[in-house]
Amino acid sequence: MNKFIAVLFAAGAWGLASGCVAPQAAGYKPTFSSFDLPADHPPQTLMASGTMNFQGVPVDEVLQIYEKLSGRTIIRGRLPDARITLSMRTPLSRVQALQLLDTALAQNGIAMVLSGANAVKAVPANQVASESPPNITVAWELLPESSSCMTRTVQLKHLRAVEAVPILMPFTKLPNSIIVIQNRNLLILRDYSSNIRAQLQLLEKLDRK
Repeated sequence: MNKFIAVLFAAGAWGLASGCVAPQAAGYKPTFSSFDLPADHPPQTLMASGTMNFQGVPVDEVLQIYEKLSGRTIIRGRLPDARITLSMRTPLSRVQALQLLDTALAQNGIAMVLSGANAVKAVPANQVASESPPNITVAWELLPESSSCMTRTVQLKHLRAVEAVPILMPFTKLPNSIIVIQNRNLLILRDYSSNIRAQLQLLEKLDRK
């Protein structure tokens, strides 16, 4: 419990340190997510290694830390009765810490799905197909290698969408994560960012003359 309080205190102090510049006035985002780029926020003080050191911490307590770090309201339903174990070995930015938490929660069957600019849903991972993860359009090289839920629409030029599905399936994690729009030769990918990153990298090589 002392470790949990220490992490919450660090997250709160972090928020005060990064809040010296009014986010809206400076053109920065007022909340944080795993997909934010460095230009989205003022320079961040790194969280020291070892700040997050969870040994069987109840998921409710981890979600409180997530809420504090992201500045977003967490909307949750019935979740697995998970206990989270992770040990942060390197200094991390606020965004990187959220990526780490996304991955740890996903390993325990819980997916974090952004909902607008001010909220995030915590849902069982097997129910992500009924949610609407954000459509992230940055280059695949900029996608986090984490279990952060996202959507990506891909317009294929040369490879047929139906032919791409069996090639991409080994890189999927979530159920029903590939949708084909045949008459437009489109793919809609809904999965964790690390998986979609690998899929996009492969499609870049295959969708050529």
